[in-house]
Amino acid sequence: MNDTEWFASTLRDWFLQNGRKLPWRDQPSPYEVWVSELMLQQTQVVTVLPYYARWLERFPSVQALASADISEVLQLWAGLGYYRRARFLHEGAKLIVDRYGGTFPDDPEELKKIRGIGSYTAGAIAAFAFHKDTPAIDGNVERVISRFFGIDGDLSRGEPLKLLHQTAHKVAAHGHAADTNQAMMDLGASCCAKIARCAACPLAERCFALKHGLTEALPTPKAAPAKTDEYRACLLLRQDDGRCLIARRRSELLLGGLWEFPMITICKNSTNAASECRLPRHLLWKNALADIPNHWNTSNIQITHVFTHIKMTVILDTAQCATFEPHLNLQNATYDSFNSVSLKDIPSQYAISTLMKKIIKAAQRIDMQKTLPL
Repeated sequence: MNDTEWFASTLRDWFLQNGRKLPWRDQPSPYEVWVSELMLQQTQVVTVLPYYARWLERFPSVQALASADISEVLQLWAGLGYYRRARFLHEGAKLIVDRYGGTFPDDPEELKKIRGIGSYTAGAIAAFAFHKDTPAIDGNVERVISRFFGIDGDLSRGEPLKLLHQTAHKVAAHGHAADTNQAMMDLGASCCAKIARCAACPLAERCFALKHGLTEALPTPKAAPAKTDEYRACLLLRQDDGRCLIARRRSELLLGGLWEFPMITICKNSTNAASECRLPRHLLWKNALADIPNHWNTSNIQITHVFTHIKMTVILDTAQCATFEPHLNLQNATYDSFNSVSLKDIPSQYAISTLMKKIIKAAQRIDMQKTLPL
């Protein structure tokens, strides 16, 4: 028995005894596979489970998702991060209903025509929902294949990428690709995690990395993306009746479609960021507001949040006015809609980011009565 055949057979046997019991694995529909795979991108299974259950309760079919308003979709997604995934699901659902009559195509190449479905997700839908013998290569699968077959180099490009895909296709061609793919995912999340536990691995007998002492070296580490430092000021503008001004970010931006207190960028990647943050911020807000509110307070409250490529520091300012209308000049490249709402009602009524949740907690600690005249 050659290595690929032995690899596939051994993995399937192991999976039948040790595979994780997950809600999207029990005779899933293409829609259920699609939702689960997008939720699982860069997110742990334990985090996804409650979101997946709530999502299917509210949007049990692709038709239900397609007919939903994007604001409700984003609100249900809030907390999972990487909100572009939710927008891809919503846009894709509309396309599947309009172009394919609500029925998912079973061909991976056709599936990849749907925005947000790449090679991995297309392979997962084809294998898990349509029982096609196609590979589904995620990070765990990369690690298992790289170690067992001894594939080194940058697996995202060039010859290593080509060899990875050739090997994955050979494994899938032995049949039962759904079980084999899921077995590699589960093995990569357990025995063959970043820190390998080779003594418990069913593949240890023939593993190249174990044989040559390369379990820590394979797969070849990818260069970590450089993070951009970004400094913003955020304005908690409150009317005399207590309601706060919130704004919705344009869909094409980071955190697009989500609501927040209005923000302006102070600086990016500046060696003098700290001193720039101490500049009189009412001068910066003058460019964003049609009229500066009468009562103003610049604070020293800072909220830090790390995105994939951005480390963002937000300084929270507060202001009070009789009504918002004279001050609005923010409907620009950043925001497309505004509303006023009680601070306590924002989390339950609007789709907001984890960063915004942090800002709201900070805002709740501020005594709005202690504002200073500008």
